[in-house]
Amino acid sequence: MKRKGRKVYAHTGSWPLLINFLLWLPLLSIGQQADSLHREYRKYDIFPAISYSPETKLSLGALGYRYFDLEKDDPETITSYINFLALFTTARQVLIETNWDIFANGNETRYRGALEFAKFPNRNYGIGNNADALITEYELKDQVIEDSVQRNYKQYSIMRITFTPKVLWEVKKHLYLGFTSDLEWVWNLQQIADSVALYRGGDDILLLEENTTGYRGGLGINILWDSRDYLLNSSAGSLIDLQAKYYGKYLGSKYSYFSLDLDARKFINPIADHTLAMRGFVSIRSTNDASLPIRDLSKIGGSNFVRGYFRGTYQDNSVAAFEIEYRIPFYNEDNLGPIYHYWKRLGMAVFFSGAQVFGKETNFAINRFNLAGGLGLRILFNKASRANLRLDYALGFTPDAGGVGKLQSGFYFTFGEAF
Repeated sequence: MKRKGRKVYAHTGSWPLLINFLLWLPLLSIGQQADSLHREYRKYDIFPAISYSPETKLSLGALGYRYFDLEKDDPETITSYINFLALFTTARQVLIETNWDIFANGNETRYRGALEFAKFPNRNYGIGNNADALITEYELKDQVIEDSVQRNYKQYSIMRITFTPKVLWEVKKHLYLGFTSDLEWVWNLQQIADSVALYRGGDDILLLEENTTGYRGGLGINILWDSRDYLLNSSAGSLIDLQAKYYGKYLGSKYSYFSLDLDARKFINPIADHTLAMRGFVSIRSTNDASLPIRDLSKIGGSNFVRGYFRGTYQDNSVAAFEIEYRIPFYNEDNLGPIYHYWKRLGMAVFFSGAQVFGKETNFAINRFNLAGGLGLRILFNKASRANLRLDYALGFTPDAGGVGKLQSGFYFTFGEAF
């Protein structure tokens, strides 16, 4: 069944995996149900969730889906869902969130959003396109310095609640227009260790504590073009997501600024089942205030954006980035030989990316991109929806990103493609 340029499928049950871990079977259900838009569906799904990234380390928790129809008399209305997630990580993080994607009025109205609570130990690398601040971090016990260590980041912990509802209307095929909002409360800032900072580069400053906590609220518009054929692993089509928001005191916000985010993706099928995926991303923050809240700075890094750097290694008012990935499935529908039965669910990917941050003190320049690249293994869950389990290793090529004379790298084990 095909609707609005996307391929969507009913729930088809479990598929055998190459590695027979029971904990992986629920991930298969995620891939099928997230793309499951037929009328035949389960009303509930509850299962364990597991993932790994440098930011979270090992994550363990539970994920549940609730499916329903707002237009029961209209068989063309896409099935809506609300999911619930609770995660606890070995990095001492707690995450509880719910996401929703609800279709109404024959798919002409779409409600999307998320509500999230997190207790989140994190790193602050300072502001700028360099990560070469030298920080001596130490712990005090009875006024005596113990366990001194040198880092290029400061450790801290916060608690936060984030609410990001959206409403979109379909104005023509593939094109949506609507409103978006972003509300967040941050409190309970704690420095994990006392620290003294010495700077080697004038491009880096440590953020002040008053820019970490408080409430920020913004409203704006969202223009979305989405002609992708598959949502979880696109092989053709494009996505253009433009969001413009203003944060101000009219919403009680502690911070006043304007944000503009443009995410453009293009997917090409050059040969066989291969995919060339390309992404360009620009995020701009503009303010008359002295600084922006740390949580809404434009950041580089993470499991889904410029892999190979810890998220926030480079952060500033604005960011420009590109990503290129070539995905090669080993399976081939025309290959019915004995090797096919062993390799039919495996694939690989090679990727390359670059990004830079800039702001009031630092201008954009072609030679200032922080580059990264890597290789990945893919395990196909569902041949119909092309949902994959992703295992990536990425290396950041910028010197001193991991400290003096050290590079950064990351191993990522998660579900779905990075973009």
